[in-house]
Parts: sequence; C-alpha cells; structure tokens
Amino acid sequence: MSHYTWHNVTENSRVTTKHTFATLSFVAEIFIFLYVGMDALDIEKWRIVSSSLKTSISVSGILLGLVLVGRAAFIFPLSFLSNLTKKSPNEKIDFKKQITIWWAGLMRGAVSMALAYKQVNY
Repeated sequence: MSHYTWHNVTENSRVTTKHTFATLSFVAEIFIFLYVGMDALDIEKWRIVSSSLKTSISVSGILLGLVLVGRAAFIFPLSFLSNLTKKSPNEKIDFKKQITIWWAGLMRGAVSMALAYKQVNY
C-alpha cells in the first residue's frame, strides 16, 4: 500500500491489507516451489540431460550463469533505486549488503536445485 494510502485508511483496513498481501505472497511462493519440484521430477528431461556429460555440464553452466545474471539484474538496480529514496546514510543499502542479498538468494535456489538433483539420482 502506498505511503499516502496507508495513513488514510482505518486500522482494520491496514491489518486486513497487510495480511491479505502476506497470504498472497505465501501462496505464490508455495506455487513456485511446487512447480519447480514437479518440473525437477520429470524423468524425460533428466534422460535427455544425462545422455552425455558434455550436455549435462553445458546445461548446468548455462543455468548457473543465467541465475547469477538474473539475481544481479534485480538486486543491484533495485537497491540503487531504494538508496535514492533514503535520506539517511544509515538507511541506505551499501554494496556489501547488496552482495549478501544477492548471495543469499543464490543459496536458496542452490539448495532447492541440489535437493532436486539428489531426488532424481536415487
């Protein structure tokens, strides 16, 4: 909710809006993880990739590169825009924190990918 709208609605509306968006966010995240998990268990895709070592390494490398670039393309520009709106230097997101945010998102995806690889190989 916008800063201006937030102060012009009742307390009940604020709480309801906050919980509604939190619920929608949670449902969207569950959908994404279920979709990734179901897609990872598609045996036909794994047979194509595991047919040769070169194909497997190239697909994994391309995916890793795309994930690295994709996370960076969102984290750094959005942090820059966020820093433009902050007046106090204490509120700004410095470069080390941006790297931490970027790396934390990569680790979250890496864990789910590792679990998917492990599930298919057993």
